[in-house]
Amino acid sequence: MRLNPRLAALPTYPTVILDQKRDALLAAGRPVYDFGTGDPTEPTPAFIRARVGPAIPDNCRYPTVLGGKDVREAFAGWAARRFGVVLDPATQVLPSSGSKEAVFHLPLLVIDPDASDRAVVFPDPGYSVYYRGAVLAGGEPVPQRLDGDFRQRPWDLPTELLRRTRLLWINSPHNPSGAVLSRDDLRRTWELCREHDILLASDECYADTWFDEPPPSILEVASEGVIAIFSLSKRSGMTGYRTGMIAGDARWMKKLRELRTNPGLAPQDFVNAAAATAWADDDHAEERRGLFRAKRDLLAGFLTGHGLQIVASEASFYLWVRAPSGYNGQRYAERLLDAGIMTNPGSAFAVTDAGDPYIRLALVPDLDTCRAACQVWSGVR
Repeated sequence: MRLNPRLAALPTYPTVILDQKRDALLAAGRPVYDFGTGDPTEPTPAFIRARVGPAIPDNCRYPTVLGGKDVREAFAGWAARRFGVVLDPATQVLPSSGSKEAVFHLPLLVIDPDASDRAVVFPDPGYSVYYRGAVLAGGEPVPQRLDGDFRQRPWDLPTELLRRTRLLWINSPHNPSGAVLSRDDLRRTWELCREHDILLASDECYADTWFDEPPPSILEVASEGVIAIFSLSKRSGMTGYRTGMIAGDARWMKKLRELRTNPGLAPQDFVNAAAATAWADDDHAEERRGLFRAKRDLLAGFLTGHGLQIVASEASFYLWVRAPSGYNGQRYAERLLDAGIMTNPGSAFAVTDAGDPYIRLALVPDLDTCRAACQVWSGVR
């Protein structure tokens, strides 16, 4: 069997390992408190689900990459309400089959595998697809190591690296740490990218998932040379629908549309219909934020009372927790798993050693299960 050597060199995807461990515990009849994979258990709101059936026609034809104008207009309406920005639904918005595939495929837009300037810079720790997409596109993956407050500062990168960089990823709110970039951070990053002719890609799939203050968007400070990626997975509990949105500079979006036509990357029309319904409504998103906030408050109170340090965790769907003295994140995650509590070691999100001292908790279980998990966790030393 002959494989693409770039594929063969990639490590096993982190969630695959987690699922295997969870399934082994369940098969052994053990209770599992799953704070691992970030897949919300709260049901998709009924009014969104109700939109799918009637949108399936008798003859369900090929969807287009551009998608119907209803979903693009609904997203543009949300962006206007949420960020105060005006987007042209015809030229600045494209639906995606979730944010993951959009992140994975974006390097194909700018990377020439034979060029010397083929670097893709991304936050580390971070979403593993930044690295994987860069590798399989033939780019040079360059992790920018984060620590302290876990806010990415691209202006600290060497000039030599910036000169050979084609694509720079930022992620705010950040997965896994929940750190948030300020408007000044976003503007400074954009100005740096303009100076070096770098496409700035902003992963904002947690833009509507915050605890206290709504995070800003790159679209609030720039319209040229930027592409932003959004998702309904956490905002509306639509992980299985595979629906997201890409928005930004009309010139880049035109080229991205051309790229995406080749593999036919397009959500089904009935998924777009449900997505349009979701983007048009803010009340359900606020209700879900309240649920996530309640879980965050409960877990944060327990963790700090248990002597654990929560780092960043200003927004997103996660808590980023430093492992206690005597443990690194991997060993502490294994210790918790012995008790049936499933978390992610921070190393699962990093190319460097930046994630080693941490674990990540996804706010997945309901409140009662979170309380039960805290009781079990209180006995872990």
